[in-house]
Amino acid sequence: MSVNDVIGPFGAPVPDSERAAMLRAEELSLFDSTAVAVSSVAPAYSLASTIGAVVAIAGVGLAAPSVLIVSFIPVLFIAYSYFHLNRRNPNCGASYSWLAQVVNPSFGWINGWVQVGASVLFCTTAPLLAGGYTLQFLHSAFNAVSLSTVNSTTAVAWVAALWLVFVTWICVVGIRWTTNAQWVMVLIEYTVVIVFSIGGIIKVALHHPVHSMNLSLSWLNPLNIHGTTALAQGLALGVFFFWGWDTAVNLNEESKQASRIPGRAGIISMWLLLFVFLLNMVAVQMLLGPSAINAQGTSVLFYFGQQFAGPWASYVMIFAVLSSTVATTQTTVLPAARITLSMARDGVFPKVFARISPRFQTPVVGTILVAVFSMVGIFLTTISSSASSVFNNLVSNIGVLVAFYYGVTGLACAWAFRRTWGHSLRSTISLIILPLVGGVVLLYVCWDVIKAGGRAALPDDIVLLSSIPFVALTWWVTRGKTNFFQQPRVSYDTVD
Repeated sequence: MSVNDVIGPFGAPVPDSERAAMLRAEELSLFDSTAVAVSSVAPAYSLASTIGAVVAIAGVGLAAPSVLIVSFIPVLFIAYSYFHLNRRNPNCGASYSWLAQVVNPSFGWINGWVQVGASVLFCTTAPLLAGGYTLQFLHSAFNAVSLSTVNSTTAVAWVAALWLVFVTWICVVGIRWTTNAQWVMVLIEYTVVIVFSIGGIIKVALHHPVHSMNLSLSWLNPLNIHGTTALAQGLALGVFFFWGWDTAVNLNEESKQASRIPGRAGIISMWLLLFVFLLNMVAVQMLLGPSAINAQGTSVLFYFGQQFAGPWASYVMIFAVLSSTVATTQTTVLPAARITLSMARDGVFPKVFARISPRFQTPVVGTILVAVFSMVGIFLTTISSSASSVFNNLVSNIGVLVAFYYGVTGLACAWAFRRTWGHSLRSTISLIILPLVGGVVLLYVCWDVIKAGGRAALPDDIVLLSSIPFVALTWWVTRGKTNFFQQPRVSYDTVD
């Protein structure tokens, strides 16, 4: 076998006649990967869509910043799990591929299905927020649309669909276009969120506006979260806050030093995000107070900007949320298309998802199909009499699905490196104990929220339960065509 041979899913060389176009390798640096990771989480979007929901949880209230701290810890442990597993198997399917090798192929397939389901739900909710903010901006700044249009679920859906089409086009034309767009949008949203947050804190300290509050360290104390149900609900939303850094790992086949840079980018982004989230949430609580936060819903950052410096600041904040929302939608389409590419490459997903454009070197068909499924979800929300309740439920549902696939990846990491137990205190903690703790905590969150969610948890139930008949169908259809379900388990007895 020559060094130029293309290797198939399970080690066999692929004949020249069957070779497909490849993803563009060696394209992303550590800075590029970090930009993708932090823009995937999209602080402005996450804060606008979730801060009100966290404050509104019974038993949380002003302790909302502490929810971020508690959520950060297990997700950081999972980020380390991704780093270690990616070093051993840099595959664009990431945790789908790792679980298939380490735990069980069927369970790996289920995990891939859950990730794609979460991405489709997210690419339904994020464009809706962009649509709402776009109409609000046009109404407030130019009076170009009526207030009834701003409140119209149909109008919001059509604008959301246009944003999704735009995002999909950028994803299709190439990873370099995508990354350059991410740099621009990251600079916009981070500058606005950080500058406005610091400005809001200074305004409260100097002028004490009506309804403003002084900072209290009790806001940062997790013991002020009352009840395990409140904690679990808060953690589900907190996980949603931090979700997205793993996009950098799904782009590992397009990164320089594929086994190291993507994992490092995920860990670096986690610390940057914790700082930005805490800064803004504290500033919003200080300037607005919980009543105003609850009243504003997903418009809370728009209102925060207005209270900070007047109408011009609210328009700037709208622009920041828009750029953030577009960025995070883009970087959610990316990993979904690459997970389905990896699954199709292994012969356990429709072959159409494995088609890569020779011109753009991107999984064009898979990218478009993910967008189409999300588009259907966008217009399904118009059936509901309350788009707001649909939106809030989907945000919580996505957090549960993310907690599931993050959680099982943590357990998989601990199991994969079980033979390193006792080699050194550092390796035992970082390779086994921390991933295990992170995985158990997040799976508990997943279970507790679904149990208490009732009908609101229906999307989670559908995504999780539908995976079982589909993986069984995949096994039946692919018998004799792929060795995926017969691949041997692997484990690692060294750190490197």
